[in-house]
This record gives sequence, structure tokens and C-alpha cells, in this order.
Amino acid sequence: MLSLSSLAGWEEAVLASIRGTSGSLLERDRQIERSGLYGEYPVIVRAYVELFGDPESALEALKRAAFLVWRGAMAAPGETGIADLPEGVARAVIEELDVRLRRGTADDELAWMLAWYLSEGADVFELFGATPRVMDVAVAIPRDAWRAADIQPATMVRRGQMGRYFTALAADPR
Repeated sequence: MLSLSSLAGWEEAVLASIRGTSGSLLERDRQIERSGLYGEYPVIVRAYVELFGDPESALEALKRAAFLVWRGAMAAPGETGIADLPEGVARAVIEELDVRLRRGTADDELAWMLAWYLSEGADVFELFGATPRVMDVAVAIPRDAWRAADIQPATMVRRGQMGRYFTALAADPR
């Protein structure tokens, strides 16, 4: 089983390769396809799912996996390197969200992340079987609750694509 740190390093390597592509989105998509990079994120998400059983890593693994499921459905693969994720893996992530919320073992960060994801694309979670509990938690929180979280680059470093995304979002003054 890989550690969170190892998975963050793996994501960084994949992202570096994606940034090495050039041209239009379609051209970049073809380059990523030919390189085999689209095969990386399904394995990365599965590795995060494996960490759901580790009490010390489970919550962070869930945050990263939920982000990748959402981002993979919301953005072009040529932009993220995330092509179609296996439905069973995506559903396992959504099921774990429900378990965490039911047990009360989620935290504020996961809650504001969910609120943002659902405000930007609720159908992603619905597609993979989000329960009313997951939807209710996300809807109960303002979509821009992340602004009050005071996201700093130092708190998002080594958190894979999720960390990069929220660092960029927080830096945008809109």
C-alpha cells in the first residue's frame, strides 16, 4: 500500500508530464493518450481508496479521491490527465463520503470542498450514486465557504492535483 506522500509524488510526476505536452487541447489529449498517461489516474484513485482502511490516512485519501472523481468528470482529460475512471472506483469514493458523514468523521475542509464540488457540478456525484446525506451536507454549506478557510499554499503542498486546484482557486481574486 502506497503512502499519501508517495501518491502525492506520483501525482506530481504525472502532472509534470502533462505540462510537458503542447499544442491545442486536442493535440495535448492525443499526446497524453499516446504516452499512456491516461492509465495513471485510475490506479492513483484506487490507491487512495486502499487507504480508506488506514485511520491515519483515510480522511486525506478520501479528500483527494473525491476531488479526482469530481475533476475527472468536470474538466477535459487533456487538461487534467484524468480520463474515464472506472465506475466502481468512483462509486467506492462516493460510498466512503457517505460513511464519513454518517459517522461524523468528516471535517470542515471536506465539507467546504463538497459544497464547492456540488455547486460546480452536482450531477457528477449524483451519477455515481451520492446519497441524500452527501447531497444535504454539501447543499447546507455556502458554495464559497472555501473563502473563509484561508487556503494557503503551505497547507495544500504535496496534496496532488487537489492541492494545486485549491491553491489556484484561492489565488483568484474573483
